[in-house]
Amino acid sequence: MDLFNHPPKLVKMLFPHIIWDIETDGILITIDDGPSENTGKVLEVLDKHKIKAIFFCTGKNIEKYPEYFERMINKGHMIGNHGYDHKQLLLSSKKKHDKSFKKTDDLIKNITGKGAKLVRPPYGRFNHHTSKALKKLGSTMMLWSLLTGDHTGDFSHVRRLVDSYLQDRSILVLHDNEKAKEIFSESIEYIVQACKDKGIVINHPSSFNYD
Repeated sequence: MDLFNHPPKLVKMLFPHIIWDIETDGILITIDDGPSENTGKVLEVLDKHKIKAIFFCTGKNIEKYPEYFERMINKGHMIGNHGYDHKQLLLSSKKKHDKSFKKTDDLIKNITGKGAKLVRPPYGRFNHHTSKALKKLGSTMMLWSLLTGDHTGDFSHVRRLVDSYLQDRSILVLHDNEKAKEIFSESIEYIVQACKDKGIVINHPSSFNYD
């Protein structure tokens, strides 16, 4: 039932070139789909809890909300590549892969001065063209240990998944989008408290080597 939200060890073993977990104690917070009109609120919530995250941004939203994208950077968060327009690439050609990731990488590079080290394909779906496209960019694919379910807009999903699967060395996914915005603050609050209860720290993204 939760195989997509909490990938099993066998899946991780089949794709060892993908980052699924972190290698040291603590967890990592990642946030997909932004920037958006809600990014300011997202950043306020993260500031409140002194959390630095990896924002996997779409190129289209970087173009639409450049001021919020720059605020992510100025706040000290790390930027990842989430493709250009969030269209899933599972059945897409090499050309579409190259265009989606390179266009986004160029946008990130034009603003930050460097390309993204990490890529998360939209919906976490990929094929053999994905790895080739990322190799050209010198990037690594990062997926997750726990997809929190906030994209449903239903906090009960977040609570159940966090209670069931939050553990040390996890990479968590939340979202900066329309569906998740109403429960983002509540979701972060719950994750922070769950980490305290389990004695787990929330790490700074710059603490790791993603090569």
